[in-house]
Amino acid sequence: MIQDVAPLRFDNAFIPASPAVDDLVLDLSADGLLLLNGLPPTVEAWRKSPARQNAALLYAFRLTTEEDASPPRPASDTFRTASAVACSASEASDTARETEKGIADLPLPARETEKDAAAPGCASAPARETDAPSALLRRERPETRFFLVLRAGDSDAPTPDSWRRVAPRDLRTAPAPLPLVAATAAHLFRWYDTTRFCPRCASPLKHAEKERALACPSCGHILYPVIAPCVIVAVTHEDRLLLTRYARPGAKHLVLVAGFIEIGETAEQAAAREVMEETGLRIKNLRYQGSQPWGFSGSLVSAFSAELDGPDTIRLDTSELAEARWVRRADIPPCPALDSFTMHLIHRFARGEL
Repeated sequence: MIQDVAPLRFDNAFIPASPAVDDLVLDLSADGLLLLNGLPPTVEAWRKSPARQNAALLYAFRLTTEEDASPPRPASDTFRTASAVACSASEASDTARETEKGIADLPLPARETEKDAAAPGCASAPARETDAPSALLRRERPETRFFLVLRAGDSDAPTPDSWRRVAPRDLRTAPAPLPLVAATAAHLFRWYDTTRFCPRCASPLKHAEKERALACPSCGHILYPVIAPCVIVAVTHEDRLLLTRYARPGAKHLVLVAGFIEIGETAEQAAAREVMEETGLRIKNLRYQGSQPWGFSGSLVSAFSAELDGPDTIRLDTSELAEARWVRRADIPPCPALDSFTMHLIHRFARGEL
């Protein structure tokens, strides 16, 4: 699944760090994540490209080896209030250190159109970006750090010649750890993009110094990245599995029942409610199967299996679903990849493991 990046380890603890030349850059826009030869560019390569104009770098997360998950490198002596480095339009030389400025002085980036679904499902596998599963980790050092690009609201996000931008969702089936890196970068980018002003007093927000947060300098309100909890449910009845297809345009694949957890609900209550609302079926013997970060939609997925409790007649909610049907184990269509918990559970049922 997308979070399975072994032998690497994903470390999202915030550190107040300035970028080094060999750190990697997560440059997102409405056109996707900027890639150079199938991977995020180094800070050095990015700074020498047109993409650096009117942009700043903010520490995001790091990858380490499980054998040597050492503490993060300390912050640079040139660290400023917002843990970021603003990049000027030109520099005196490639080796000269850039003038640094707090990212709090830059407007947050332009809004990116979000077309992701509430929860993952089976999808056709796109072309692989790289054949090296651990290509994102530098062999000569125990960690690789990633810095997110933030731009002024009216600034373009250039794509240098011979580089390209790929939608993070289209990297879902690339070798690990690129899918997790792209999804988490997209999650962070959308949050900074849509969180510019204090919801209490409307003052412009500033980046916190010691944690991944935005703080209001006027009223002191603190905001943290928004995570939307959702559930997926594999409902079984003897040798059949309940599969559905969304009613939204372009939805082609059969997936499991899914939905967001409402205020005041437990995950278990949300699972039972979603199955009832969308298909009219009751469930029993609900079993937790695991969880998964799904940054494409800013979600945390809780996965469950359950058994049918009562009649198997489906009453379809046509506002949510185009179809829902019972599919026998032998007739389960193959999933092209196992990056999502939806596909993981469907695959397990087809193999008789669920």
